[in-house]
Amino acid sequence: MKWLTTDTIYDEFPLYLRHPEYEDIWSYQHKFPNLLCITHKLEKVRKNGLPESEYNLSLDDFDHELVSLFDYNKDGLIILVETFCGNRNYWYYISSDTDYNTIIADINKKFPSNIITIDCNADTDWGFIETYPIKLYV
Repeated sequence: MKWLTTDTIYDEFPLYLRHPEYEDIWSYQHKFPNLLCITHKLEKVRKNGLPESEYNLSLDDFDHELVSLFDYNKDGLIILVETFCGNRNYWYYISSDTDYNTIIADINKKFPSNIITIDCNADTDWGFIETYPIKLYV
């Protein structure tokens, strides 16, 4: 999967974004009505909120696991990875049938030192993509 990246400043702090380049992201809207965010509290950050370089490299396996968390044909798809102010947020649209709690429990077992929280809400009109401060998808 090809990823697109953007680095910018938001509220005087660096904001690093990356998202997959889907051919037609909107074709998934009817399948995935729920917005899931997994927030990873970064342990080693610089004053500007970005992770320290070596620490960031140590997160490669964890990051790979999270960006490939769901089968996009049936469970959900990742839409954005956002690094800002000491957190890395992984944003997904998922099916109503996706058992994300079990999947997250497995992630917690596999990577117990990485502190994560989750939030999931209905977003049938995909308003998150529409109202995000930076245009992610056309």
